[in-house]
Amino acid sequence: MTAHSRGNRRSSLHTFSRRLLIIRALLREPLDREQVIAVVRRELGEEAYPEQATIALKHDLDALKSEYGCVIRHTRGTGRYELRDLGQLALLDLPDTCLEALAFIDSSFPDGATVPATVAIRALLKRIEQLLPEERRAALRAPSPVQLQLGAGGDVSRIDQAMLRNARRAITSRRQLRFAYLSSYDTDTPRIHTVEPYRIFFSDVGHGYLDCTHLTAVPSRGEQPGQWINYRLDRIVANTVTVLNQVLPPTRRQPPSHTVSYTLSPRVARHRNVAHIFPHSRFTWHDDGSASVTATVTDLWQARLALMRYAGACTVTGPPQLVAMMREAVAEMMTIYGLAAAPGDG
Repeated sequence: MTAHSRGNRRSSLHTFSRRLLIIRALLREPLDREQVIAVVRRELGEEAYPEQATIALKHDLDALKSEYGCVIRHTRGTGRYELRDLGQLALLDLPDTCLEALAFIDSSFPDGATVPATVAIRALLKRIEQLLPEERRAALRAPSPVQLQLGAGGDVSRIDQAMLRNARRAITSRRQLRFAYLSSYDTDTPRIHTVEPYRIFFSDVGHGYLDCTHLTAVPSRGEQPGQWINYRLDRIVANTVTVLNQVLPPTRRQPPSHTVSYTLSPRVARHRNVAHIFPHSRFTWHDDGSASVTATVTDLWQARLALMRYAGACTVTGPPQLVAMMREAVAEMMTIYGLAAAPGDG
């Protein structure tokens, strides 16, 4: 190798190092011309740029745009250069597990959330996405069958990982799923459920759920075909999950709906700032300060849980199934607390 060729190689390496340093500097923050030149000289020495540094910097920026597809915008008002896209220099490729972790952070700190440091976390997510190649960015933005969210409580160690992998495989391949399940009403013997699985999510209290359209349960406890049910992941019996050959319909079937009606006492309704705990709730305000509420729901079990928070300030009037569920819950509580009848009765 001649001295001339060695000199050309050193020069090319020096130029490449300088241009990477420009990208690194602009990744941190937008900079004006003098600031970029100062960063390069501080890192690579004063000789990094010749006397006509401005012209050399322009050549570097043009090369980054033309050779690597970088998008660098110059703002006339501030005189600063801003890196909008890394182009072919977006080299931070991440495995799917890491993309799921990013999606987890993204769902836990959405835009506008009041959680401390949300703005900083959103900026971090944006910067990491900027470093990803375009195909990995598309994968990050694609809807995921697993929706994670920060929550308190729950014990994820109780979730069988083999079961979780099979559930995810069924979701991504759009296949029916069969498994044994121990619900709150099942004592020692699990029942066999066949479902159409659609997503996995974690609630704000840390429990993991498999969101499904119910098909059959053997034996049945009154579940309706087509009903949407959230199955607790830690209650699905390990080694019982089977991915079936039956393909899910093109669109998810709508579950049976129920019109819920209830009355809130003046104690909670007199100021007319009652929470809309069901979508599209309709309120009728009464002169005594109470309120009558109607809403359409698809899950009476969840409706019962939501209305129990009002305790004695809520009277459920329909549908009959929900009234029966509320009576059953109240009767159980009366037994637990040693009440033969409601206070004031006899």
